[in-house]
Amino acid sequence: MMKNVKLDSFDIAILNAIQRNNQESCNALGDRIGLSASAVRRRIKQLHEQGVIAQDVSIIDSSDVGVKLVVNVSFGQESVEIYQAFDHHVANIAEIKQAYHVSGETDYVLIVQGPDLSWYEEWSKATLMALPYVKRFSSQVVWSCKKFDTSVAL
Repeated sequence: MMKNVKLDSFDIAILNAIQRNNQESCNALGDRIGLSASAVRRRIKQLHEQGVIAQDVSIIDSSDVGVKLVVNVSFGQESVEIYQAFDHHVANIAEIKQAYHVSGETDYVLIVQGPDLSWYEEWSKATLMALPYVKRFSSQVVWSCKKFDTSVAL
């Protein structure tokens, strides 16, 4: 939806600021970028309504919570129906934190989080191996996160 939205320099300044800390007061943000607090609030509300801001969340440090894996999934066949079926399959699986349809030899990259590796073995059998169109998947265990940035360059 953002492609159809015209952002001015104030919108961009607001978005850059709230991507780093959306708890900063509208007064402080307005003082920094040269707008009143009410103008900042109004613009943030409009950016939500336009779909530019998809959601407001708090990001929790998950480094000490279970195991995180990067899973590359490849299909034996390709069709629009298979991609739609897989999209639908992964959409509501809580352990899949991110899912990317990608180009190349891998069709999807998943970020999966669960309690431990023995859990992952059983989970992958039930969740991935059970799908007839999944040809192969490979997994990498994430030892540690060296960079995690959710901001979008504007």
